[in-house]
Amino acid sequence: MMNKTNVVLILVLFSQFVSADWIQVTGKAPYKEGLYEQAREKAREDALQQAIMQIGSHVKSEQRVVNGILKHDQITVSSQARVNKSLVLDEYIFKGVLHLSMNVDVDEVPTCSGSQASTYKKQVVVLGFAVESPDQTRHGAIHNVNRGLSSILNQALHEGGGLVVFQSSQHSLYEDLVNAPSSYTEQQTLTKAAEFAKQTGAQFVVSGVVRDLGFEDEAALGTSYWARLTRFQANTNRRFSVDVFVHDGFSGAIIWQKNFALSAKWTVDLDKKIGFGSAEFWQDEYGLAVGGLVNGMAAMIDDQLRCQPFMTRISRVEGKTIHFQSGASSGVRPGDKLSLYRTYNFYDADLLKGVELTNVKTALTVSQVHPGFASGKISVDPGRLNIQMDDLLVAW
Repeated sequence: MMNKTNVVLILVLFSQFVSADWIQVTGKAPYKEGLYEQAREKAREDALQQAIMQIGSHVKSEQRVVNGILKHDQITVSSQARVNKSLVLDEYIFKGVLHLSMNVDVDEVPTCSGSQASTYKKQVVVLGFAVESPDQTRHGAIHNVNRGLSSILNQALHEGGGLVVFQSSQHSLYEDLVNAPSSYTEQQTLTKAAEFAKQTGAQFVVSGVVRDLGFEDEAALGTSYWARLTRFQANTNRRFSVDVFVHDGFSGAIIWQKNFALSAKWTVDLDKKIGFGSAEFWQDEYGLAVGGLVNGMAAMIDDQLRCQPFMTRISRVEGKTIHFQSGASSGVRPGDKLSLYRTYNFYDADLLKGVELTNVKTALTVSQVHPGFASGKISVDPGRLNIQMDDLLVAW
């Protein structure tokens, strides 16, 4: 049994799951003759604000009483939620007021203001996406969706500015796609995520499985003369469904997952080979919808990782100087202090490998910083603490 004075942390406990909820609300706005669209937009804004307030509002009341008289009374409401989707249920005008009833899908956004971890950009590697039904890529010849989706997600994450992103689209994490992400390696670790993270120095691994690229109306895909003749009248909406997974790069444990799905009109000729991510693909109604979905995907990943602890691997130990794998690109600055943790491998009752961290109660002060790496000093001899390569520096 480990000494109680040691702080032992299992990496899987770092996950922060944020649930989505559908909320029914009714927005209202004054209506004047001939200004329906303006009133509808204001009613919509009112409805969305109500939904956000229900799930993500925090109310702070501040009062000051002097000699029994209320001198100051202030109520501040802050919102920490984001609207994902909305569906209009009903709209009508009654006594000069436009009523707009909606179902709204709202996510509570994690906040970590004031934490040291939020000041650093975590390093992320984006792997290639597996495709569950490759035959569905035939129409439009979007066979390259596995690497193409990785590329545009990588770009969206990079443009978000909150993460340091590496792309490794030539690698895929899963062989058993139906049960992904629940797969095991030959070494009986949960996934190969930790291997890819170590290769790039990343803290997190983003991967996924494209579940569905099929058309809503299979009859629209007919090759007969009559099917081709009547295709302009057919339902050519195409589905796009993808499961996204984020793994901790040190333990391989999954910390967040979500399905993203849509259906949009495919306007390109079914026999035309445009490929995924081409200029013609992005000009199509379907491609535009997919692009918007990927941007939302990137925003949610950024939100989830912002409040995670910042961790970086030790790459070299030289006396009291310790080198590590994060630098100026991650926001590391001279004078920063990072906590030092030893890493230990362990095996549970099922002989599955895990990782534990033990706080050695020593802080490193950063002294030299380069774009991709940095170094610092500790006040004690690392040999006494048995600090080695692949141990971690952590900021909370």
